[in-house]
Amino acid sequence: MSGEKQGIVAKKALWSIVLFYLLIVFEIAYMAGPFAIYFYGVYNPVLNFFNQSVILSILNSFFLPHVARETSSALLNIHEYIGACLAIFGFVGFCIGACQIYYSKFTRKGAVIGGVYNVIRHPQYTSFGICGLGLLIMWPRFINLLMYVTMFFVYYLLARAEEKECEEKFGQTYIDYKSKTTMFFPIRGSFIKDLPTLPKSKGKKILVLLGIYSLACTITFCAAKGITSYSINSLYAIYTRDSATVSLCEMETDKIKEIFNIAASDGTIKALLNKTKGEKFINYILPREWYAAEIPMNGIQYRAGHLSPSNYHRTKYKIIFTTAQIRSDKDATGKSILTSVVERKPLAEVWVDLKAQTVE
Repeated sequence: MSGEKQGIVAKKALWSIVLFYLLIVFEIAYMAGPFAIYFYGVYNPVLNFFNQSVILSILNSFFLPHVARETSSALLNIHEYIGACLAIFGFVGFCIGACQIYYSKFTRKGAVIGGVYNVIRHPQYTSFGICGLGLLIMWPRFINLLMYVTMFFVYYLLARAEEKECEEKFGQTYIDYKSKTTMFFPIRGSFIKDLPTLPKSKGKKILVLLGIYSLACTITFCAAKGITSYSINSLYAIYTRDSATVSLCEMETDKIKEIFNIAASDGTIKALLNKTKGEKFINYILPREWYAAEIPMNGIQYRAGHLSPSNYHRTKYKIIFTTAQIRSDKDATGKSILTSVVERKPLAEVWVDLKAQTVE
């Protein structure tokens, strides 16, 4: 494949990645906005399609806490802030690189080798990678993770094609510039020079790239599964064979049990639980002042945003009972219910007064 054709293919793939990340950005934006209902009217069918398949439903799940606002891990509690900072930093870096590029084009000053380009040859791709990492942390689905890995491979192919074009256009000037800089990260060392190069043969090169890509996807997927386990172990929750009861705020195990038992002792709730005996349940406990976008709650539009003020009442809570549809390949119990759920159906919302030990 010629450098020109390779560049065309890489650019098409890049725009596909850009559109995918724009979808993630829109999802995050609409989650906090008044257009959430309209947006999910369009987007939910896509998520539901994923949920129909055992494999795709796994890709659709999250590997970092997305509903719980507080966990026992200080790092997990601030992961969305970290993601937002990275996204903003990456976007700013992207804009700086773009300004240099387009200024050079408009003024016909030749190859851009100054400013941030004096450190790395493709700061725009590096910046977009940082921005993408931030978005991934904020919206940590497995499918987004795999697309993030794909994005880097697309950037690499595109960068190689662009460098070949620059060598042909600017000659020895650009070749000398390449020898003094690195591609994406300002890291130099003998170990980098010692890394094997890609085969010259087109067929072997494709096979090697596919092998590296598959290995990268496998490693990141396994790492994300490990992060999932860490995240679940960091939740404030109790488990039985058929249920997982998760507190969205910091809460001791005994307090979770107390709230659950008060709610479950109510005659109406007891009848509902008996009626759905044999089902799997995911129950959510949260302060009465809180609501979460992904949990079906009374008086709250589904996926219409989050509210989690820190000055909530410490004796008044609500517990949301939902039945969990489990993937067909799983016989989930306890913690595994959280990682095997395809869909949740609302059962009841119960308001509990711990001080009075009653259901309101």
